[in-house]
Amino acid sequence: MDNFDFSIDWLADAPLTPDQRRAWNMLRGELASAQAKNQELQEKIRQLEVPVHEIEPTVLSRPEFNREVARMLAFDERYGGISSVLYFDFDKLEETAARYGRSVANAAIRQIGAVLMRSVRTSDIVGRLAPDEFGVLLMRCDNASAWRKAEMLAADLQKEIGEIHGCKLDVTVSYGAYTFRDNEDVSTGLKEAAQAMTRTP
Repeated sequence: MDNFDFSIDWLADAPLTPDQRRAWNMLRGELASAQAKNQELQEKIRQLEVPVHEIEPTVLSRPEFNREVARMLAFDERYGGISSVLYFDFDKLEETAARYGRSVANAAIRQIGAVLMRSVRTSDIVGRLAPDEFGVLLMRCDNASAWRKAEMLAADLQKEIGEIHGCKLDVTVSYGAYTFRDNEDVSTGLKEAAQAMTRTP
C-alpha cells in the first residue's frame, strides 16, 4: 500500500455504474488517508528508535534550567562534588531586532545556543535565562576552571555573533562564574555570577 499512488484514478476508464464510482472514490480516499497515517506512524517509530547518544540536546528555559541545576546540586550535596555556574549577558542583543529585524536576532540567539551546546559536556546544562541572558552549569568544575571556561566561551561567542546573515552586530558579551558552596541554590549562584561579571576584552 505504501507504494500505491491513490491520487491516480486507476479505474477512470472502467465501465462503472454511478454507485460503483462513488464507492470506488470513497475507498480511494479511505486508503489514501490510511497510507498517510501509516507513514506518520512509521516516522514516529523511526524517531523513537534513534539511539540516545544521537539525540540533539536542547537549550532549556529558565524554569527547566533551575529545576535541573537544583537536581544536580542536590546530587553534589548527597554524594560529594563541586559544580560551578557560568552567566552570560549579551548587551544590545535585543536592540538587534529593532535594527535588523527579528529574524536576525533569532538567528543570533540560535547561534549562541549552538556555540554553548557544542562547547560543554553532555553532563553540563545550558539554559536561556532571559532574552539576552544564558546560564551554564558545569558539573565537577572548580572556580578557577569555571572562569577559564567562561573566558574561552565568551571569546568564542563574541566571534560567532559578530556577523549574522551579513549584518554586523554591535553585541558585547559579558560573563561571570560562581562555584556553589554547600546548601546554596541556583538563584544564589546566578546572582553571585552576575555580580562578578566582566566583559570580554
